Amino acid sequence: MTYSRSNHLENMGIDYEHDDAYADLEIDQAVLDDIARTKLIFCGDTQSGVLEDCSYISVDPQYQGNLSPGQKRLYEVLRSWQEGSVYTITTIGKLAHMMGLKHPMACGKRLENLQSLGAIAGLRML
Repeated sequence: MTYSRSNHLENMGIDYEHDDAYADLEIDQAVLDDIARTKLIFCGDTQSGVLEDCSYISVDPQYQGNLSPGQKRLYEVLRSWQEGSVYTITTIGKLAHMMGLKHPMACGKRLENLQSLGAIAGLRML
């Protein structure tokens, strides 16, 4: 993996991986609902499948880079899903709830950062 401006730690907005970053922001509930309903399919392949408006995500099972504690926890969950089943379908909202996050945007930011670091591929924030 090579570092670029986009995946340098200072540019990742790690604070936005946590609920506290969104406490003072006024975010329209419709926007939060749209983010929470974003569908994620873990199948080990990033090729578009039958379902539309989904991200087909592949997790790199050999990823060795440094991750924040939140990123590491999310990566381990995603890797276990990919290794333990043919397909896993979820939403960002359900994943956020499972991670104990109140804001789906925090989970979305963790996913974006994992992709930026090369730990996952295929995430499309619609």
